Amino acid sequence: ISKIDTLTFGVVNPSVEISADSIDLVNDIDDTHMDNTEEVVELMRDYLGDHQHIRGAMFPYVGFNVAGYGVMIGALAQATLDGDIRNPTWPEADMEYVFDRGLVVGAGGRIPFLDLRLGATLKYIYRSSLSEVYTATDIADDDFEDDFEDDLQDGSAVALDLGVIYTLPWIEWAETDVGLSIQHLPEMKFGGAIDQETQANMGISAKKGFGGFDVLAALDYVDLTHAIGEDRDIPKRLHMGVELAFPKILSMRLGLNQGYLAYGLGVDLWALKLDFAAY
Repeated sequence: ISKIDTLTFGVVNPSVEISADSIDLVNDIDDTHMDNTEEVVELMRDYLGDHQHIRGAMFPYVGFNVAGYGVMIGALAQATLDGDIRNPTWPEADMEYVFDRGLVVGAGGRIPFLDLRLGATLKYIYRSSLSEVYTATDIADDDFEDDFEDDLQDGSAVALDLGVIYTLPWIEWAETDVGLSIQHLPEMKFGGAIDQETQANMGISAKKGFGGFDVLAALDYVDLTHAIGEDRDIPKRLHMGVELAFPKILSMRLGLNQGYLAYGLGVDLWALKLDFAAY
């Protein structure tokens, strides 16, 4: 946000994440009579132990500069579904679903003479979520969609996201930044819906231009205080990668996401920007 110096906006900017297993599952659901318990049992057995992940998001926004400070106003809508199927004798789907929508207002700017940029975002989120276990009988029931909606719990909360970026002045060969962010401050309590704990993240990046190309290398360590999840395995909290931006339109990316190889590319056509990533 601190780098916004003119009018900028995003109108249609959908983001979609789906695991390879989930793509296969969706295709197989189309070939399954979901009101037949025996067929649902066989379908679930085919995906025992496979983690399912689907996420969709939209964030239309407008950004502008006021007295040297960047300002952004946006509307957020995102839904995430994660699930695992267990118990081969009588399969059960352990599902977690979160649907957020809300408003976001942020501002950021550079502190003169300190090579320091500060930013803050205030957000209001209305959340619907569930964490339930469903058997094949539950899923095949004619009233499953109604039962799913009845299991949803709703709530709303307000929180701040804070961030600081410091440009290291003694490194001259590349523009090197160190950043720290604190998200969901204070912890977002949604009543019956799933809460969102406060989280701290840290990262470092270096950018260098040569011959019309730009190279960006970055390393992030997510959840410094282990506030989310019980797994303290360091590689699972690391995200690192390198981006090569060509003089026009195209960017190529390669890295590691929680220990797994990740790659992608981006196409920037000014009014239209497309990004693809896989890991």
